[in-house]
Amino acid sequence: MVPGRERRWLGVSGHNIPSFEIFLSPDWRGTEGVYYADQPSFRSGNYVEGVRLTFEKGVAIKTEAKVGDEFVAKQLTLDEGANRLGEFSLTDRRFSKITAFMANTLFDENFGGDQGNCHVAVGASYSDTFAGDQSTLDDEKKRELGFNDSALHWDLVSTERKTVTATLKGGEDLVIYKDGEFQY
Repeated sequence: MVPGRERRWLGVSGHNIPSFEIFLSPDWRGTEGVYYADQPSFRSGNYVEGVRLTFEKGVAIKTEAKVGDEFVAKQLTLDEGANRLGEFSLTDRRFSKITAFMANTLFDENFGGDQGNCHVAVGASYSDTFAGDQSTLDDEKKRELGFNDSALHWDLVSTERKTVTATLKGGEDLVIYKDGEFQY
């Protein structure tokens, strides 16, 4: 995943409550590899579990799910942006007291767990993660910067062990998240 130019991390922004997360809307075009959501999801009356998405050149080219496979595939064809990444989020295990699946995205996306969580959303980006003057972020600039547009915004949660490394402007790598905790 590539964070993208002119982005900022947000948290406790009012998008949701309890909002234990920090998040950004990455440049969808930089998404490569496999994302696995080990936590279930309940969307539009449909229960899904074990979602695995394979991304190439920013697009989920393959979808799989242990439960709800057909529903997942259909959701990602909702519109042109539905199969692209719109959000990347991290939750520190020390802050979230949510320890069980609640069947409500606003809580489930903030699941703490032993390893904290990461969640991605397929579909729409959040424009307020643009680091510049919001009044200049029109549709053309969103496209130029790789902000995704879609009617869909679906959070898929992973509580597996992870290490997140940021590459700073000077080229230095810095571990910012490990074993469910922010490092700084």
